[in-house]
Amino acid sequence: MKILVIEDHEFQREAMLMQLALIDQPIISEINTAASGKEALVMMASFTPDVLLCDLKMPEMDGITFLSYLSELSFDGSIIITSASSDIVLNTVQKMCLSYHLKVIGAISKPVKITTLKELLILASLEQQKHSVFLTSNSAKNKDFTEKELNHALEQGWIQPYFQPLVKLDNGDWFSCEALIRFNHPILGVLPPATFLPLLSKMQKDAELALLSIEYSLQHQQTLQNKPVAINITPTTLMHDDFVDSILMIMEKHPQLSQKIYFEITESDALENTGRALESASRLAMHGFNLSIDDFGTGYSSLALLDTLPFNSLKIDMSFIRPMESNKTASAIVEACLLLSQRLQLKSVAEGVESLALWRHLQQLNCQLAQGYFIAAPMPVEHLKQWHIDWQLKVIKQQLAN
Repeated sequence: MKILVIEDHEFQREAMLMQLALIDQPIISEINTAASGKEALVMMASFTPDVLLCDLKMPEMDGITFLSYLSELSFDGSIIITSASSDIVLNTVQKMCLSYHLKVIGAISKPVKITTLKELLILASLEQQKHSVFLTSNSAKNKDFTEKELNHALEQGWIQPYFQPLVKLDNGDWFSCEALIRFNHPILGVLPPATFLPLLSKMQKDAELALLSIEYSLQHQQTLQNKPVAINITPTTLMHDDFVDSILMIMEKHPQLSQKIYFEITESDALENTGRALESASRLAMHGFNLSIDDFGTGYSSLALLDTLPFNSLKIDMSFIRPMESNKTASAIVEACLLLSQRLQLKSVAEGVESLALWRHLQQLNCQLAQGYFIAAPMPVEHLKQWHIDWQLKVIKQQLAN
């Protein structure tokens, strides 16, 4: 992993280099330094870092201006902001980067602590792995599929769910999985949803994908250890003419279906027909199915949707979970969401848990379930058995360390 440290203060720069030298995980292959944003831009003409450690207040070109220029270069590496600026400034800069589609994975107040730096670099390494797994080649990034190709892929079984485990925060027990659609292309490898899901949605395949995930999960119940599986649906899917009827037909063959699957509805999707959605949700609830509100807090309709449909759990969006350690606003929003879930007696789920620090923080806040790369990445169903063995050992080590 290649790192560029942008810091104008010589002592701070040397201290950062000493800390990086003490970090053995993840493996760092190369480190370069720059004393200003201007110098960093010149350097990046011939050096492309995987991670940027960027100060904000610098001469010639400050870090904020540098990050603005960086967005024009389509930089896709991870960014860690290191600054003595106030939390308000750090929070605002992170939001700026988000609007510029820059990947800020954390902001560290000076003096930088080596434990925090190490956790963020591990997170950067995980982001790098995601990038290499899901975007396996330039062809995969630029490939524009046709409807005929995607229909063929569905027929061949190349489009299927991967599974990301959810675990209990109080004891680490495996609770359930979320089914996430992936495209196992025979040439391009495993493709991320952004390369094919928009067209499938345009083709009105959302309900078909949900049913595909249900059938696939039922076929692999033994490997899933009979853990319930979350199936992602949109309000459009919920209001599909035959969707609920199709679910109930599957239930005739599998009477315990409502114990084996539940549905996650993305709250940012507006409900165009509330009556139809309530009809479908009521029918599912009547037959014992649970509904979870996904990505809670990211859309204007959060509270309205929560009041409209019969939800059983609330999943807090990762955009609030990830910056909790360095962002007071994000931390307060998470606490408010957890209080809301407790008052409404909803199961609370935190997504985007990608460090031990976040895990422990959420434990202290009495969040019930966690999901994220600290626990596991989405994986083929056949990998779950080994993951579970490794995860149990990880939990035991944490308990012994405490």
